[in-house]
Amino acid sequence: MNALLALVLVAAVSGCGVEPAPPPAYTFVDEFDGPAGAAPDGSRWTFDLGAGGWGNGELQTYTGSRENSFLDGSGHLVLRATRTVVARAGSPEEVAFRSARITTRDRFAQRYGHWEARLRIESRRGVWPAWWMLGDNHATEGWPLSGEIDVVEDYGFSAVESSVHTGTSPSALVSWSGGTGNDAGFHTFRMDWSPEGVSFARDGVPYAALAWAPGDPRIPTDPARPMSMLLNLAVGGAIGVPPPETEFPVDLVVDYVRVWS
Repeated sequence: MNALLALVLVAAVSGCGVEPAPPPAYTFVDEFDGPAGAAPDGSRWTFDLGAGGWGNGELQTYTGSRENSFLDGSGHLVLRATRTVVARAGSPEEVAFRSARITTRDRFAQRYGHWEARLRIESRRGVWPAWWMLGDNHATEGWPLSGEIDVVEDYGFSAVESSVHTGTSPSALVSWSGGTGNDAGFHTFRMDWSPEGVSFARDGVPYAALAWAPGDPRIPTDPARPMSMLLNLAVGGAIGVPPPETEFPVDLVVDYVRVWS
């Protein structure tokens, strides 16, 4: 075979390769690129601030401080829960927990589609990291009328859970959940939400799914409104107080969040 023919054959074979699929047309994307110590992008996220238990008897105060939320300069967002102990003469010591909760409320909401995030979730007793969603009518209708989808949350037992909560009132709330194991590495979590149902996967492996069943009171209804996202790192509350052996700070590290239709 002469050299010219060999080159023609190589070019022909190379041209038969399958072209990689183009990335989806994202309706929301944050890769968290930016300088170390910067705040989350204010055009995409806002902060929920304050204490008061947040409906679950939680212990933390959510802040907008870079102590509790910051870019690490390597393409990650860090949400950090801290514990401060203050000694008081003649009285028990005072323990203060601070953390962060960010939301796309008033920035982005969508009904249906594909929702994906690459997360590193530290599983520690008494600390409650979550990536979740609320209906965009939450401010006016409240919970559970707004609906809630917990894409992934961890209760401190090295497992993650995904849930759907809907109802006409707290007493009529219907919930469903499924879960899988968790570890200290980065994992890609994905939710696919459609008029037929919702499914959840980790690193491309499905672990839970729910088919909507209108009229069946045992199954949550398909949330009726577009939903905004939240990322937060709660402390205590319904999952229990952090025991003394829980080491702080605790981080929820987010590599990216992507949504498409």
